[in-house]
Amino acid sequence: MKDFSYVLGAHPAYIESLYNDYAKDPTTIDPEWKKFFEGFDFAVSIGSTSPSAQTSIGNEQLIKELSVYSLIHAYRERGHLLAHTNPIRPRKDRNAQLD
Repeated sequence: MKDFSYVLGAHPAYIESLYNDYAKDPTTIDPEWKKFFEGFDFAVSIGSTSPSAQTSIGNEQLIKELSVYSLIHAYRERGHLLAHTNPIRPRKDRNAQLD
């Protein structure tokens, strides 16, 4: 499985027991779970070895990031109100407020 959807349906205690089995002997678990845990260990090792690589962002940058997120959310919620899907007549203006 390339999308790791099997992780979403598993109980956390089951995943933890699989991880413990993986830590003891990686060859005893399913190859897909082995790949998942290898990626997990890699991410943990990257995060723990370079704490200086994590930089704090400024207040201005945070405001910009939240503005972009807000714009994406607005288009997801109200973008259909601006869509031109009827070639015969224009859509009634529903005041989408996406400017």
